[in-house]
Amino acid sequence: MNLREELLKRLYDGEVRGEEIAAECGVTRAAVWKSVKSLISEGYNIAGTTNRGYMLAPSNVVSEVGVKHYLSTPWELEVLPVTSSTNDVAKVRAAGGATDFAVIADRQTAGKGRLRRAFFSPGKAGVYLSAVIRPELSVGDCGLITAYAAVATARAIEELSGADVKIKWVNDLYIDGRKICGILTEGSVGMEGGSLDYAVVGIGVNALAVEFPAELESVATSVEAETGKAVDRCELAARILDNLASLESNVRSRSFMDEYRRRSCVTGRTVTVNGEYDATAVGIDDYCALLLDVGGETIKFSAGEVSLKLK
Repeated sequence: MNLREELLKRLYDGEVRGEEIAAECGVTRAAVWKSVKSLISEGYNIAGTTNRGYMLAPSNVVSEVGVKHYLSTPWELEVLPVTSSTNDVAKVRAAGGATDFAVIADRQTAGKGRLRRAFFSPGKAGVYLSAVIRPELSVGDCGLITAYAAVATARAIEELSGADVKIKWVNDLYIDGRKICGILTEGSVGMEGGSLDYAVVGIGVNALAVEFPAELESVATSVEAETGKAVDRCELAARILDNLASLESNVRSRSFMDEYRRRSCVTGRTVTVNGEYDATAVGIDDYCALLLDVGGETIKFSAGEVSLKLK
């Protein structure tokens, strides 16, 4: 760990005295001050007081040190200032054998949603992460990964903001009827055994207030805009990853499904199915298939898209 990272780690832990870290790291006070100035230029809010030391105030910067400060589970991390898509980075690492690995970006230039849609991913505003996992799950259970990731992310947002987070089947999170998060799971299935080789769970959260493009203004919002709370993006990323760490056991037991159903903002409402016909969502089964009432007949809807029909 270099001086900059050591300094940042100690700042997260509390007050740092320049002379003490200089002596312990075998550097000059000038070198410490240079590192402090470098961190300030990156956006860290660091204050220095006479006869005391340096202190870190809340700062809107995503860093590996910051995420690890809040993280309780043993993920390998890579934090990038910008990337095309965290899912693309994660898939490359997964193909190379990585597991329990997460990549987090401050900004994405080609963020991806379901059905090849773009995901708006501006800098200094969201949490954009992709996690590589290798759960021993049957192919039939793979569809539950996205559902559990939705619950895990909703819990993390709720814990930090107090918001009532709902799930729009199957992968979007909503606050007060507007989208704050999208989840995209991609994976690789072994050709011989027909089992899951790995899964990449991509999660994008609109955390802080931002100006959305005109086409998104009426449908998207952020956690801060809805709650007035500027959540710490490092802490939010860490809580999401901590919740994801128990994915395999929760998917196997389906212990999260009652919560998934409770958070649903679709059940009991009229929806438009694949843009083709209307139906009433009457429930969600244990495999996360949406149960639809179509002309008095209940059908299972497992793949595709539903949109809420405005009354």
